[in-house]
This record gives sequence, C-alpha cells and structure tokens, in this order.
Amino acid sequence: MVKPPPDARLSLWALMANHLRHLRIYQNLRQHDVAKILDCSISQVSKYETGEKQLDENQCKALDAAWHTGHLFEILHYFATSGTNPNWSERLNHIQRTAIETRVFSYNIIPLPFQTEGYARSLLEAGHAAGLIGDVEGAVARRMAHQAEMLKGQPQIWAVLDEVALRPMGDGEVMGAQIDHLLKMAEPPHTSVRVLPECIAPHIGIDGSFWHFRMPNGHGLGFAGTALDVGKVIDDQTQADRTRIRFDRLAARARSEDESRDWLIRRRRKEEQ
Repeated sequence: MVKPPPDARLSLWALMANHLRHLRIYQNLRQHDVAKILDCSISQVSKYETGEKQLDENQCKALDAAWHTGHLFEILHYFATSGTNPNWSERLNHIQRTAIETRVFSYNIIPLPFQTEGYARSLLEAGHAAGLIGDVEGAVARRMAHQAEMLKGQPQIWAVLDEVALRPMGDGEVMGAQIDHLLKMAEPPHTSVRVLPECIAPHIGIDGSFWHFRMPNGHGLGFAGTALDVGKVIDDQTQADRTRIRFDRLAARARSEDESRDWLIRRRRKEEQ
C-alpha cells in the first residue's frame, strides 16, 4: 500500500512533499525518474514524497531546473528553513505526544513534562493577568491532559534545567511540591533530570529553551521559540541534529543526575525554611 503524502496545510515541508508527488504524477513520471534528477535512491524519493525526509537546497535547484518551475522548490525551501509556521503550536503538541525520545533544555521554567498542576496554574494565572488566557481552569485541565499523553508509554525523556528555571513561580507550597515532583520524575530509568549550574553562564543555551525529538520512524525534529507566542518546528535534519548537539553540549556541563538530585534536595529544604 502506497503511503499518502502529508497534509499540505501542516507545514511548508509538507507542501513541498505534496507538490513533489503532484508534479511527478502530472508529468507521468516514475519515482525512478525523479531519483535520477535528485541523484538519490528510489526509496529516498518515496520518503521525500511522504514527508519522512526533506529535500535539501541543491535538490530543490535540480528539480526547478528539470521541471522549469520558476525556482518554486528553491523558494519554498528558503521559507521552510527560515520562517515560522502558523500551525506550529498544533504540530508541536502532536510531536510531543508521539515522540519516543525527548530532550529538552529549559532556561526559564520547568518544562511541561515535569510540571505539577499547581505550578502550571501559577504560570497560566500570569497569562490570565496579562489578558492572554481566559479560562484558567480549562487551560490547566488541557495542559495536564496533554502532559499525560506525552508521558504515556514511558518515552525516554532527558531534561537539562538551568538553575534559573527553578526560580519561584508560586508560593513555598507550590514550589516545594514542584521540586518533590521533579525528584520523583527523575527516579525511573527512562527519565533524566539534570541541573545546569548558574555559574556556567554564559553558555550556548542562554538565548532560550529548545527541544529535540526522535519520532517512531527515526526522524529527528527540533523546536525553538514561544517568545510572544511564536515558535518553529525544525524539520531539516541538519538543523535538527544541531539542536541535539547543542543539548549534548549543555548536558556535558550540567551536574550529573546524582549531583542534580542532591542539589534539588538542598533547594527543597530552603523552600521549607
């Protein structure tokens, strides 16, 4: 059974995959013919058409030259690699729910997989005060339901938290419960929580939080953003790999899992004072 192309409305990468298949069929070409243009295997062409793999810039130029598209693929590639997608939030939620491996560096807050309900409510109440969120309790319920979907099936999750991310986002009771939850979440073998010392700054994560995901098909994806409600899913494999490398470099400078646990315990005692 031939796998269908992705919904072109999901992203510019999906549009490129969809259009590649459409133009090939319109011109009565086989994947073998496209493989010659792209200088790749037939199986790779299939992955380009289903969105499992992304065309690079040179391949886009080759298609434009062969099919006289007026630089269409090259232009789409430019915007796909440099722009944002209006559906990024919906797509990110789907990726978070289905990823089998998640790596997250958080510079300013506890990331979603590890938030308690009380901590999430404090964040959302701040959004409500700023006029960005209407129904706080409804937003809390949706966030916790999404968190449960992310944790279903016990995916591998590695987190590196800057010490700044542990700053108070509620009263002592809220933060005490949050730290207790972090310690509990760090116990299973499929979850890792490490803390990056404040003294390490400046470092390559100082400009913000980011994520790296590995999907069931082995595809790697990255994500960065959320400032002013703008985010970008990183589909390009080279750029996604750079996100993974950036995470690994930060992890290498962070406290070990045991050292991080001891640091969190000391931080917890401060919350009790």
